Amino acid sequence: MRSMRYYAGLMVLVLGASSGSALGQGYEWLDDALPERTFDFGTVARGSQLRHAFPIVNRGDSDIRILEWRTKCGCTDVKVGAKTIPPGTRTTIEVTVDTTRFQGHKPSGLTLIFESPSYVQVDLNTNCFIRSDIVTNPGQLDFGIVRRSSTPPTTSLNLTYAGGRPDWAVTAMHTQTDRVEAQFQEAGRSLEGYPVFTLSATLKSDAPNGSLKDEVTLTTNEGEKIPISVVANIQGAVAVTPAIVNFGQVKPGQSVTRTVLVRSDRPFSITRLATTRDDLKTDDQAKGPQAVHQVKLTLTAPADPGAFHSVMTVQTDIPDEPEATLKAFATVAP
Repeated sequence: MRSMRYYAGLMVLVLGASSGSALGQGYEWLDDALPERTFDFGTVARGSQLRHAFPIVNRGDSDIRILEWRTKCGCTDVKVGAKTIPPGTRTTIEVTVDTTRFQGHKPSGLTLIFESPSYVQVDLNTNCFIRSDIVTNPGQLDFGIVRRSSTPPTTSLNLTYAGGRPDWAVTAMHTQTDRVEAQFQEAGRSLEGYPVFTLSATLKSDAPNGSLKDEVTLTTNEGEKIPISVVANIQGAVAVTPAIVNFGQVKPGQSVTRTVLVRSDRPFSITRLATTRDDLKTDDQAKGPQAVHQVKLTLTAPADPGAFHSVMTVQTDIPDEPEATLKAFATVAP
């Protein structure tokens, strides 16, 4: 019995030493990569769809790779911008919390699992306080898929106040960006006799193509701020496929070529191709009006090792069409 206790104690000491040394090295990159690990939505209305994006920034000299993730609640949805983040680039972990079935204090979030530069699990936490006497329907201002036109798109939701304050009111309102205009007005009474308000939003014509995420914050005469998410998918007439090109690891002076497609639902001409780095050259293979253009990208790796990134912009002869963009990445080996 004495020898069994001796070997058991020896095994605990060995395991403790090895795990302690593993935890103590190889994780210095985490603090730079995850500048934010908790977010508090504050006081919110029941039924609202809460959205927050946690940034992941690669300031190192090797790829950051995400293996998987686990949510902490069935009310939480996660969208990962990219599972591989090259040096010098960034992505986001977007968390959406559905407050429909809850009230009071509600913690949530996810566990993010990295496989490199080190295998490690990190918690990204969210918190909110859900008011049961303020209910939104639907849970966010969702424009859906928006195609550019002369008529600005609008959307709205209803907000019901079921509290006991007869003079309850929204005293101020603001948006995160200037791409959305919002209005708040009383719309009558519910079947139960509670006041109902309409929050409407109009999308401005200068909003860029792609996924738009904004937020309307309502300030009440109780001093609380209530966030309302705004989302839209703005589709332009011209798209670049793929929109991100990773040349991978290259040697100084090495030339690598990729071909991307610039397409539309009607014939068009490319009037200008430009990049933010001279090391990346472009060439339109289709001259004249075409519905699909093949654009050749040629990267000649610079002499300095490290992360390389550049942005290509595409201008066309389609009236009022904003320029399309492509992001290019590479890692120049020493």
